[in-house]
Amino acid sequence: MKKRSAKLFVLVLAMSLMFSMTASANPIIIAYGITNSYTLTAGQSYTYILPNAKTSGSSVKVTATAANAIQLHYYWSYNNTTQDLGTSIVNSTNYNGGSGYYSPGTLITVVERVPGSTTAIPSVYYSITFN
Repeated sequence: MKKRSAKLFVLVLAMSLMFSMTASANPIIIAYGITNSYTLTAGQSYTYILPNAKTSGSSVKVTATAANAIQLHYYWSYNNTTQDLGTSIVNSTNYNGGSGYYSPGTLITVVERVPGSTTAIPSVYYSITFN
């Protein structure tokens, strides 16, 4: 029970970190194989939380209406720590990414607009699926 409480605390802490880093992060707890679709405008972002992500690899598939307009910022939370895994720009309308991880944990993905892309492309519709 103590381990579960510690993991829940880390998850809440990680979500709080995501909110402070993004203008308006909307957290969504997801599962493998479920597709989520949204439209992003300037200042909007969505945070996807994938608990118990596969250490053998989690792929991320994004389909967007415009290339180079949204980016994915990844975090890996495990053993009461959170690692910043970096940012990937969705550089085509069909993007596939992902990685394997060494310890069981939670994958946190923040989807946001690429800075400077909102002038040319005011809104971008996208769908994201984790496999």
